[in-house]
Amino acid sequence: MGSRISRKERAKRKRRKKQRIQFIAIFLVFVILVGGIIYLIPKFDESIKITPFGSSLFYKTKEIPTSEMTSGDLILVNNSYPYHFETGEQKYPIDSKRNSSYQVKNDEIALNEITIQQFNQLFSDFQKKTGLSNVSIISAYRDYDYQNSVFTERVEEEGYYEASLYVALPGYSEHHTGLAADLAVLDSEGNSNTFIGEGDYAYVSENAWRYGFILRYPENKTELTGIAYESWHYRYVGKPHAYVMKCYDMCLEEYIEYIKSFTYDNSCLDINIKGDQYKIYYVPASAEEITAVKVPRFHNYTISGNNIDGFIVTEKG
Repeated sequence: MGSRISRKERAKRKRRKKQRIQFIAIFLVFVILVGGIIYLIPKFDESIKITPFGSSLFYKTKEIPTSEMTSGDLILVNNSYPYHFETGEQKYPIDSKRNSSYQVKNDEIALNEITIQQFNQLFSDFQKKTGLSNVSIISAYRDYDYQNSVFTERVEEEGYYEASLYVALPGYSEHHTGLAADLAVLDSEGNSNTFIGEGDYAYVSENAWRYGFILRYPENKTELTGIAYESWHYRYVGKPHAYVMKCYDMCLEEYIEYIKSFTYDNSCLDINIKGDQYKIYYVPASAEEITAVKVPRFHNYTISGNNIDGFIVTEKG
């Protein structure tokens, strides 16, 4: 005859079963929470990938004037593609919006707002790293007449050929955009010296891309840019674009051509910069007055013309 389980033993087994169920439930909640945290933590790496687009449900069509192809942070302005003054963004005196981490030659020198904001951040971080605040912006936005006077003066001093190596023709200068600036280093007496981005100032040249800037006229790209090496001339293009150009050693001319490989019906450039995700793709301009551009429904985005033949969409999300 088998032994009977006592009431006390049954209660004990019941408690153990309940404890096991509670443990399993707590463990599952823990796994879900940890998984969620891991998913939400930014991926602190940097990468460039080529990926297909997701579902078409995530995108919509936006119609924009084809004429806007001549404006935006990524417009190419060089000896072949002139700046279109009528489509330019508003320019602001740098001195009215800058912080104390850098200098400006006078209160008339201007840039567009996003460029000033990013210079503020760049030089603020530079000052924290080095304790220096003696980098100065000595030239930025120039209208047609000012650029013409600069070019004419240089021609009179050095001749047309030498002048054209360093100074763009009026109407074809990046300085018209409000996105570019020339830097200098001030000595203890306030004199301007050439900015070369080395030594104490290496932080600027090595990290400018993190703030959306490129060295516009590199030493090894003069045949493509049409301008001799200028260690002092920085141009704002936006962080993901500056990152790609840095990684692939591209000047702006090369990058504008490269991006044409990525279209909505093909693939996009998928970029991760320390947790910030970007998708970049090109949309050819229509021959009509309106161009239909595919843009994300749920993510922030910007559209910039390239000043040649189309638009570049930058999706962030």
